[in-house]
Amino acid sequence: MNFTQKWHNAVHQKNSILCIGLDPAEPGQRKQDIIAASKLDWCLNIIEQIAPYAAAVKPNRKYIKDLSRDQVKQITYAIHKHHMVAIIDSKITDIGETNDAALFHAQQEGFDAITFAPFAGNMNEAAAQAHARQLGLIALVLMSNPEFEVIKNATINGMKAYEFFATQVKDSNAEGMVIGAPSSKNHITQDEIRRVREIAGDKIILMPGVGAQGGEAKEIVEIFGDKTIANVGRAITYAQDPREEARKYKEMLNNIR
Repeated sequence: MNFTQKWHNAVHQKNSILCIGLDPAEPGQRKQDIIAASKLDWCLNIIEQIAPYAAAVKPNRKYIKDLSRDQVKQITYAIHKHHMVAIIDSKITDIGETNDAALFHAQQEGFDAITFAPFAGNMNEAAAQAHARQLGLIALVLMSNPEFEVIKNATINGMKAYEFFATQVKDSNAEGMVIGAPSSKNHITQDEIRRVREIAGDKIILMPGVGAQGGEAKEIVEIFGDKTIANVGRAITYAQDPREEARKYKEMLNNIR
């Protein structure tokens, strides 16, 4: 099964498009939302709590890079045990040999997909390498941070940069794209989302920004349907009752579906 099929199976089994982002921060990494338990225990506890309501879990490599391979495999095992897909948020962006080293680790740890930043211009190579290791590739295309507004409107090969990235996704046969959840506070427009859909086709969309960042899921879900992986992180994982918050987000997303 490729990643697209795995995702559709998880959506069908869980009746959910919710993805939980794991970013267990240690003291000194950020000012708030700091874990008190061991990092592995925290991750496993969150997975158990949100499992009835989510179809995917997305650990952020920057926050779990100190864990051993065996510890990370415990995380992916727990994710798969609950019939969810495991996405490693690594945002690899380098020459092919270095990218493949990251893909090797992701494969050994049991992940189903990995995120990719197209800065180096080698998406065709990265997608082929990921597929050879039975991994889906999800490329950054339209990010919601304010600094990306300049990047998305820059010109590459006669296209706006986000259009060029979407074209690369299509040409490389990568499984998915990252599109940030639009809101009144960021620069992403419905026309841009529809333009990405027009260029790249019916791809999986990893949509961060719902929850603490204030993004709205409605427009992307209406355009991409159940191919939307709606990621929510700290609004669930650092809530007083993560299980209940996951239930609420699943219900909210299902109302849109």
